[in-house]
Amino acid sequence: MSVFLDANICLDLLDTTRPTSETSVAWYMAHKDDAKTMFYFSGDFITTFYYILTERRGIDRYKAVRAIDALSKEVIPFYLEQSDFVAAKQSFYEEALDDFEDLIILHSALRAKCTSFLTNDTALLYLKHFDALHIKAPKQL
Repeated sequence: MSVFLDANICLDLLDTTRPTSETSVAWYMAHKDDAKTMFYFSGDFITTFYYILTERRGIDRYKAVRAIDALSKEVIPFYLEQSDFVAAKQSFYEEALDDFEDLIILHSALRAKCTSFLTNDTALLYLKHFDALHIKAPKQL
């Protein structure tokens, strides 16, 4: 199984003061050592993680970099490509979802051949599926 973690799940793992963090961390800790499961996140989120941790949460910049580095060693950063943009643009015009940013990430997860997309985003959870992806919250997967 391959699981793509949305930015909100990764932020829960990086900042345990977030309201949804307890559930996300518990889910990840219960599954992280499963040899049959590969974990991915969008490497393009790294700058956002750094900004949120340092500017909004006031975490020391060196501590933030170490935390992101530790995450990147356990969860594989998967970077966006032009093909993700092109596929997302088509889905956007077909009105598959009105959030273009989410469409790009979902198409990236499909390109990574993930079977599940883990998120706390209620709009995405409402979809339940996107192509071959099962969209779930940590408490559902």
